[in-house]
Amino acid sequence: MSDGLPAGELPGVGPGVRGHTFSRALCALDGSPESIGAIRHAASLAGPDGHLTLLLVTSFRNEPERRSAAIVPARATEILEQAEAAAREAGVGWSVEVDPAGPPGRVVLDYCAGHDLLALGTPATAWFGAMFMGGVAATAEDYLTRPLLVSRAAGGGILEERILVASDGLEGSDALVAIAGRLAAERGGSVTLLHVLGGESRMHPHRIEHQAARLREQLGERAQLIVEPGHARHAVIATALSEASTLVLLSSRALSGLHAVGSVSRRVVHQAPCSVLLVPPEQLHELEQRAGVA
Repeated sequence: MSDGLPAGELPGVGPGVRGHTFSRALCALDGSPESIGAIRHAASLAGPDGHLTLLLVTSFRNEPERRSAAIVPARATEILEQAEAAAREAGVGWSVEVDPAGPPGRVVLDYCAGHDLLALGTPATAWFGAMFMGGVAATAEDYLTRPLLVSRAAGGGILEERILVASDGLEGSDALVAIAGRLAAERGGSVTLLHVLGGESRMHPHRIEHQAARLREQLGERAQLIVEPGHARHAVIATALSEASTLVLLSSRALSGLHAVGSVSRRVVHQAPCSVLLVPPEQLHELEQRAGVA
């Protein structure tokens, strides 16, 4: 059971507000600067009429002679003050949840219901690393039921400044590219469309060309297409470095399960030089409808 704290919502803003693709975001806090940066990034994606749920899982650990919180009350208060200040500064509505249950990964997954996005700091914490890399096998396949934003910039920064979107040209990829274009257009950013030729991808030149053309219509010279040979995870990371990307956007298509998560998505999340937005395949159709993709 969670102990809800008083909401810190802006006037007239609350749950259920739509309009942006990720208007309801769950921000999982761990006290790191990166998790505070994730709040600012999530707020940017949610838009001024969005709503953030700031979730702190204090958890409990069992010791031989006592049972104590993994995050003590004083530290929890400090984390929440920082989180609320970040949400207030970002100008978005928010509410707070504190939950002492565990394991933290399972609690976070439970709270994802009803949200458009899960936002976290860079996965340096043991509990998130264990969950994402398969330590919690029972929940690994369910993990990517919502788009996942992993924020790498502690200071926040402009997430949509230089977006790298990886498209395999398969069904649903139009939605992914459309989301990239929409995010860049809203903030005056640019989009690099990357298509990788190799064993992990099948070539669909007409769809890729169509996606590139639509981006150019929308963004003009702020859109470019790069086609690279090789393995997807290597090409995505290398291109993000060479283009100084601020956000990598990709789908976890066919990446449910432990083997595939380890092969591409996990490595991009851990090795990309910037924040990563990972969209599960079952969400692509919904995003396509909400983005108004023809």
